[in-house]
Amino acid sequence: MTPWTVEVPPRLYEEVAHLSPGGRRAVHDLLDSLAVDPRDPASSTEPIAGAELRRIDTAPVKDAGGDRITLLYRVHGPESGRAGCVEVIFILSGQ
Repeated sequence: MTPWTVEVPPRLYEEVAHLSPGGRRAVHDLLDSLAVDPRDPASSTEPIAGAELRRIDTAPVKDAGGDRITLLYRVHGPESGRAGCVEVIFILSGQ
């Protein structure tokens, strides 16, 4: 079992629904990798005091002209034997 859970808030469901099938697959694969390591070297930290806010891009989406989808997320580290949490905040796609 992974030490991390990934939470996508319901307010982002519509954003995901508007992605192409390849875009949804790319987001799924990226979320799957964040459940293993939310501090992936491909991600970057954003300068926010008091929170670990990170940004990462998907691989190019073939059925969307090679565009990448960006996820902005917050990392809540494991505490007292509980799994850490990756909280997705924004999904940015498009030109």
